[in-house]
Amino acid sequence: MDSLQQRIIEIALQLPEYTGYAAKERRRDVDRHLRRQLAQKYDAQRLRLARLQQKVGLDPSVVEIEKLDQKLSRLIGQLQSAPRGYAGWFDSALIQEDDLDQLTKFDADLASGVMRLAEKLDQLASAIRAQAKIADAIDACAETLDTLNAEFDQRDEFVAQGKKPSVELPRVPRTSPLDALTAKPTPSRDLIAITNLKVNDAVSFEGTDYIVAGKMSFDGKFFAFLLQDGARKKWLRVGPADHLAVCDEIKLRVPNPLPDSIEYEKQSFTRADAGKSSVNVEGAGGAKRGAVNFARYSGDAGGALWLEDFGAEARAMLGAEIQVTDLQVYRR
Repeated sequence: MDSLQQRIIEIALQLPEYTGYAAKERRRDVDRHLRRQLAQKYDAQRLRLARLQQKVGLDPSVVEIEKLDQKLSRLIGQLQSAPRGYAGWFDSALIQEDDLDQLTKFDADLASGVMRLAEKLDQLASAIRAQAKIADAIDACAETLDTLNAEFDQRDEFVAQGKKPSVELPRVPRTSPLDALTAKPTPSRDLIAITNLKVNDAVSFEGTDYIVAGKMSFDGKFFAFLLQDGARKKWLRVGPADHLAVCDEIKLRVPNPLPDSIEYEKQSFTRADAGKSSVNVEGAGGAKRGAVNFARYSGDAGGALWLEDFGAEARAMLGAEIQVTDLQVYRR
């Protein structure tokens, strides 16, 4: 293990518990710092590559070396900038210590890529001096850089989506850092965590950050959260079972009793769940209790429709089911 790998492990071991906003912020800062260190190490190899390029002069291989520079520049750029979904990983509702440990091990293993690349550049330098097998040495460098970029792409996908991707990496005779990564917990566990959202927590969905302005609990079995961003409002519905949907309130007369099927905007909806429930409501106006007749419908085009009759008022919501990984949650 080289000094950079050892440093990564040492920093990770100094971290506090993986719960609470401050701890997650610190882990995120550490991750950024480690990525910058790795970027500097790879940038030093890029300077070596530039010197080798100068040595070949007008040789046709200079074009292929320029392609190596592009591949290495891409890797450095990835290390220097946070990937899509990066903040969501470290601020998610169900962060796991094992998840963070896996990322730390991945980054430690990625440091070994600097040594692998350095070895290939050594071989390229020797080939240029001997004026023999330059093309083979360039191909070996290209294969190493392609592997490193592919691995980092998969790391970003793991961070953004919470799962180990299925895309196969180029075959190399070594253990991939991706072996350190395993799938995150099943969605049902994440759904349970989301039900613990509180008023004034935040949820990011499709690039918009919403404040949780209200929460409805139906017998503690399923939930609806009012999400608000200025004048924009949406409802996040969690349950029953493993259903998760984001909905908008719509203007639709709610029949009494609630029907088995209903039409809305030329789409047919069939009732999937229905019943009567006590409901606890939390919001800016305080807490209230009541009762509601409800029905959840599935559309023939894949939509989700909710009808709720509170007696004094009724509400209709239309939306679509989503995945847990479509959300990023920020605790107050």
